[in-house]
Amino acid sequence: MSLPVTVTVRRETVDTRVDEVLAWLDQGLLLARGFDGYLGGGVLRDASRENVLYTVYAFTDRRSLERWNHSEQWHGWTRDGAPLARVADVQRRTGLEGWFAETQTAPGRGSKRRRPRATAPSSAPPRWKQATAIWCGMLPLNIGVTSIATQLPWWGQLPIAVRSLLLVSSLVPLMTFLVMPAVTRVLRPWLRRDPSAARSERILQDALDSLGGAGSTRGRERG
Repeated sequence: MSLPVTVTVRRETVDTRVDEVLAWLDQGLLLARGFDGYLGGGVLRDASRENVLYTVYAFTDRRSLERWNHSEQWHGWTRDGAPLARVADVQRRTGLEGWFAETQTAPGRGSKRRRPRATAPSSAPPRWKQATAIWCGMLPLNIGVTSIATQLPWWGQLPIAVRSLLLVSSLVPLMTFLVMPAVTRVLRPWLRRDPSAARSERILQDALDSLGGAGSTRGRERG
């Protein structure tokens, strides 16, 4: 099963070149629109440091993202921007970390017209906290599903490979759509990172409409 991949890139530049970098980032998102699997993206500025810029974009799966990252268009675009800005951090969000990624939705600001709401990912908790949360969800679910399965009169007659296939096919969707959302809601205060990191994440509001935005933005959706 393919999962969407969201990428957040933090770049730093000098104050005098911010407009040049914004134009260059918009150009990159425009190029990405020509690739299959592109879901949308946006460019944001840090409210406290105007020379810090964030690009957030998403593809339908990792393969689509890699096609973009290895394309001639991407390499040419990054070469053009290398003198303009420095890449300070890159984060990808997919798979298990998606269980722990909170989103922030907010309407556009500074306009009387209601803008489309955008979704901004926040950073996942430390890996050891993720593992603990998964254990808290997996243990009771595994006990419950296994207890039910062993009560079936024909269960013991199945080959171990078939039993494993049936168990995994039951556990994965239950974990993904039922158990882990509940576990992360209960453990959210503990899973959250330190307050200073949370403040830096709030600048990613209005970043990406995950359900279908397909255009480059500069703090808002564009077509």
